[in-house]
Amino acid sequence: MKILNVVTFFTVSIVVLASCDQVKKQESNQNEELIAQNIEDTEKVEEKLPTIIEFVSVDQGFSIFVKALQATELDVELNTKQGYTVFAPINTAFDGFSEGVVEKLLKPENKEQLSEIVKYHIIPSIITKEDIVAAINERRGSVPLKTLGGKKLTATLKGNSIFLIDEMGNGGKLITTDVEAANGFINTIDAVMQPNK
Repeated sequence: MKILNVVTFFTVSIVVLASCDQVKKQESNQNEELIAQNIEDTEKVEEKLPTIIEFVSVDQGFSIFVKALQATELDVELNTKQGYTVFAPINTAFDGFSEGVVEKLLKPENKEQLSEIVKYHIIPSIITKEDIVAAINERRGSVPLKTLGGKKLTATLKGNSIFLIDEMGNGGKLITTDVEAANGFINTIDAVMQPNK
């Protein structure tokens, strides 16, 4: 009788332990599934960043720049996955042009000239404000930046602000920096940079 009780006790204990083990395994699996789901959700949020062109297209402050991108078909390039750094002129940056010049540049027959100007605002790699400041300090005052069109902009510091100097000697101040997009960074600039003709 006592042996039967002991056997029964051990049998019940084994069943209980096995059940506990199974519950722990289920909880562990559920935790792993939750972690995997959280990672997947985080990746989905990261994927939802707009591309450079998607970002500037919805901001009315860049409407002239967006028209220029569309007229030169560079909007297609800025919608790809490749990394770019864009110095996007705000609308008031175009006030420096004489009356009617912007409208003239947007015409199909002036696509090549406009394309050179637009490419002059695009760096075909990702660089941050921190990268530019470090390079300026390392070179003791200024650093050349190679643009998408193969021309060079010069970046320099005045106080805590970065200024870009074009090949014509015009300067523009970066207003907002390092706005992240899915395929690079957008910086706003208060002047239109122009390459040497």
